[in-house]
Amino acid sequence: MKKITLFCAAVAAALGMNAQDTTPLTIDMWHQWEGITAEDTFWGENVKIVENPTEALVENYGKDSDFVIGNPACNGNCYADVTEFSGVEGKGFSGNGKVRFYFNREDMQGPGKECVVDIAEDGTFKFDFSDVPGNPKFLHLNFVKFHWGVEGNIEYINLLPKKGDEPVVPVDPNAITGAWFHEWNGYGADATIVTENVEVDDLIGKEVGGGTTVLGTASVWGEIYADLTNYAGIEAEGTPGAVIRLLFNRPTHDQGITEFYVEFNKEGKLKFDFTEVKDGDVPASFIHLNAVKINWGLPEGMTSCKISKFNAVPKGTSSVNAIENAQPTVIYNIYGQRVDESYRGIVIKNGKKFIQK
Repeated sequence: MKKITLFCAAVAAALGMNAQDTTPLTIDMWHQWEGITAEDTFWGENVKIVENPTEALVENYGKDSDFVIGNPACNGNCYADVTEFSGVEGKGFSGNGKVRFYFNREDMQGPGKECVVDIAEDGTFKFDFSDVPGNPKFLHLNFVKFHWGVEGNIEYINLLPKKGDEPVVPVDPNAITGAWFHEWNGYGADATIVTENVEVDDLIGKEVGGGTTVLGTASVWGEIYADLTNYAGIEAEGTPGAVIRLLFNRPTHDQGITEFYVEFNKEGKLKFDFTEVKDGDVPASFIHLNAVKINWGLPEGMTSCKISKFNAVPKGTSSVNAIENAQPTVIYNIYGQRVDESYRGIVIKNGKKFIQK
């Protein structure tokens, strides 16, 4: 055994590898977990391991299969806690050149987070956990598998350690992030916070496709929002020509969501003045941002886009009025498609619906 160990160490050294750099992802890391209360069954940070697990676990490294590792039943309370790692690297192949990593979340309001990772031509792949949507506080890996109807063979997956101290990047106090979103006990101006910093999608700075939720909840949960009442508007930077949707709640559930379509100009800049949000004919008394989404229909020739900056403009500054859109008022139909004055039917102009005859 000693000779084998020394030989492996020599090979690793010859290849420039450090045995301490990575940790093999094995089925021994999977456990069935239980929560603290009946309401928080298995999704939160403060959970413990069930002593006598009932879930079947599978590890298929080196085998042709549609499942790699984890619990094939895909139950949310059976997972490997990989919070202390920065990502994974591995090698193998699949029928469509992709492998899926699935993480559970901290409550039952939304589905788990699925991350699809591309496998390179040489069979290698790497995935940084910072790319898990929503910047989660914890990482509970339920399973790794391929897409439905696709088989593959993964030789190994290794967990990567977190990096050491890195230079501190100054934080822009006006940059709207997922940390601005809380769960509230109502929709109106008198609502108070129930839970701070709930987990939402936060994909600012990342390339995304049409229809993606960049900030907030995909379901546009009415009582989860960022309160921007004390700001004058939004200024943002992103892909020129891309259209984003700003969704704000109103005083009651029955009044639904007020939605605005805003386009990045040719310089990649965008501005939105909160006086556009109205209750009737008067500016709204509160501004609650539920979600920011990319319009479903990307412009012709555009396969992805990015919001690189998304800032709230404090009241009393002139910034929100200083950014001029490079195009006239844009008109959309109810499907989010850009149309012109010749279009007949229901249209959205400056966030309001009209009938063009």
